[in-house]
Amino acid sequence: MLSEHLSIFTRTSIWRFTLAFTLLVLFISGGILAMVYHFSIAGQQREQNQRLTLAAEGFISLANANSMTTQSFIQSVVERASQTNNMVLALRRNNQVFGNLNHLPQNIPHYPAVLHFPILATNYLGEMELKKVMATRLKTPFGTLLVGLIDDSQDALDQSFSTASLSALGAGMIFTLVVGFIFNSRVLHRVRQINRLTAEVKAGRLQARLPISDESDEFDHIAMQINQMLDEIDELIGSVSSVTDNIAHDLRTPLSRLRIRVEDSLSQQSLTDEDLEWRNLLLQELDHIMDTFNAMLELSRLEKGVSGTEHKTCNLASICQDVQDLIQPIAEDKEQKITLTVHDTCQLTGDPNLLFRAIYNLVDNAVKYGPDGTQVDVTIASNGITIADNGNGIPEEEFDRVFRRLYRLDKSRNSSGFGMGLSIVKAIVSLHQGQIHLSDNQPGLKIDIIFPPEVLLSQTS
Repeated sequence: MLSEHLSIFTRTSIWRFTLAFTLLVLFISGGILAMVYHFSIAGQQREQNQRLTLAAEGFISLANANSMTTQSFIQSVVERASQTNNMVLALRRNNQVFGNLNHLPQNIPHYPAVLHFPILATNYLGEMELKKVMATRLKTPFGTLLVGLIDDSQDALDQSFSTASLSALGAGMIFTLVVGFIFNSRVLHRVRQINRLTAEVKAGRLQARLPISDESDEFDHIAMQINQMLDEIDELIGSVSSVTDNIAHDLRTPLSRLRIRVEDSLSQQSLTDEDLEWRNLLLQELDHIMDTFNAMLELSRLEKGVSGTEHKTCNLASICQDVQDLIQPIAEDKEQKITLTVHDTCQLTGDPNLLFRAIYNLVDNAVKYGPDGTQVDVTIASNGITIADNGNGIPEEEFDRVFRRLYRLDKSRNSSGFGMGLSIVKAIVSLHQGQIHLSDNQPGLKIDIIFPPEVLLSQTS
């Protein structure tokens, strides 16, 4: 569940924009830090190289002076080494080393190349500590001269700058990711509201609407457009339903008159067997049409929340027992079995006649469209009822369509009925604030009817 949520979270355009923005911030920050390093710490390094170059050039000029003698050059090196705290000088001549270094390292490159190497030196407290020296080697007429500058602050500066840079980049990355996470969560929350609305509308709850905040942002404008669209759809569907109801109501009277005349004509003595047969068939078709019209009018009445009777306490176990007793003889003719299991008491305030009709329609469908030997299980829980069978079931893509008016599956078109049963069932369940869900029972069909806690009177084991 968590991995699925994270997968959805990280696939959003806002999150991709956050990652791209984070990379851009890191790139720009890295460029700025590189410029700061170039003009500060790297600048100090260049100044240190320049000082070493000047010192080396000075000793080269001194060694090449015409009046310079060996003793004078050695004395100049020794005096300069004793007068400075940050310069390292070592002149090697005839296996002797003069200056402030007791020996000359072998791997020091010739000028102008330089090399860093460590030495042990005495600090101002008289303690020995490790120092880093940047040095080069000069070839003079008086011997090999090492010229170096103590450069131990460079590593500390580099380390401090690296630590500060990494900390700043890490803080910037965390900040942008956190801000992106917050923005992404807000956007996903609004998107989920739209997804929930579309799911509710798809399930037939056209009265659902999107909430509109006080921010008046782009999502609020989208929400207003969607709500207006749903208002128009709801009004259009209401108009269509009203027209069909009016047509059904207006046609019911002439059809009733026609049926009465056909029924009266059956009493005539001069009718042949053929006349009686087509008149009886006509009566059956008229009854079928009138039943369809009556079901349409009843469905409209239920969808408007009018039950026609006063709601009272209903016990689902008692209602299901009556349904089982009524349908069991029909099921036995097809060698089918209906079992009733009560796991919990489920009582609610409602219309017992309508609840009986809804449950009867569902169980009757399982028996009617199920093959011989079908097992139908009716289970009562504390918050609703489950009706499951091991029959042929219905395709998953038909789950939402079967609740539409006059909709019938292809395999049921040759059987009796007018495609209003499940529409009426859903209207009855909605009238009692419940929800109905279809699922695959593997094999067969499973129907769950769930009632909210506010309509349940008791939930006892």
